[in-house]
Amino acid sequence: MAKRVLVVDDDQNTVKYHSAVLSESGYEPIAAYDGVEGLRKAEISPPDLIVLDVMMPKKSGFVLFKQLKKDDRFKDIPVLMLTAVAGVLDEQESRAEEASERPYDSLRQALRKMIEELREEGPLRPEMFVDKPIDADEFVNKVKDVIGDSEGDGT
Repeated sequence: MAKRVLVVDDDQNTVKYHSAVLSESGYEPIAAYDGVEGLRKAEISPPDLIVLDVMMPKKSGFVLFKQLKKDDRFKDIPVLMLTAVAGVLDEQESRAEEASERPYDSLRQALRKMIEELREEGPLRPEMFVDKPIDADEFVNKVKDVIGDSEGDGT
């Protein structure tokens, strides 16, 4: 039986891309487009892995991650967190006309702090952070690093 991977991201194209890559590699993808839907789908049938975007409406990836890890039903499910935040903020900063007025500095600092807190050792730490966009082969390799191959023999 193929391992099930829940892909939670508000960008439909990202979900379709990751789902296609997972399917071609023998995994069974499950799509969700926000944190609320992701939680509902995990409750219906817990997956082997959750691929979770950091920034989403309704329920952010940070909030959903913490909620999942505090729930006995989901606490042992590995989570691979995706983020494009750094790239977006870098792009916005590069467009600033005056170096003394760097937009989004407070947001950048808050997001970095949240990510660093999640990266620290402890009970609420995702298995892996991945920057978006990610190459298909690299994505599958990251999934394999976390849960093994699609059929479960670990190769």
